[in-house]
Amino acid sequence: MLPLIRDPFEGISSDFYQGVDRGHCSLRRDLMVPFDPPMIYGVGGRLYFPWFSFWRSNSLADERLALFVTVVEELLADDPDLEMARFEVLDFSCSDKNSPRELRVINTGYIPRVDADRKAEMISCFSEGYFLACKELSSSADAAKSEKRPGDDADSDQLGLFD
Repeated sequence: MLPLIRDPFEGISSDFYQGVDRGHCSLRRDLMVPFDPPMIYGVGGRLYFPWFSFWRSNSLADERLALFVTVVEELLADDPDLEMARFEVLDFSCSDKNSPRELRVINTGYIPRVDADRKAEMISCFSEGYFLACKELSSSADAAKSEKRPGDDADSDQLGLFD
């Protein structure tokens, strides 16, 4: 994995490297998604904004990639320090689950953008799935807490382990 990460930067002498503070992207009024870019760097007066993707399977592609690029470019456009950055996705995913990882550098300038209506539809679908998953996880956690397990009927005179 390390040689794959090193390869796109080998031979590049950056003028500067800088971490980027975590922000939040408001996908809907009720859904803030953390946006935690790894870094920016400059080479020869040009600013680069790389995004690293490490999916083992089901990597960003097609319309999902277009949605991701659309949302990130909107965030970059809102930041005067990043609006002129060249946005690249460094995809270290596997082409299939039996293949080794390989690097694919995606220049997002060639990725078609999702129009506003389709973007709203895709984000709505994602949000609904997210909130249903949260509800399901919450209810299964509540059920696990209320489930009586052997050893739960401890002596009332005995202190708990952390008491």
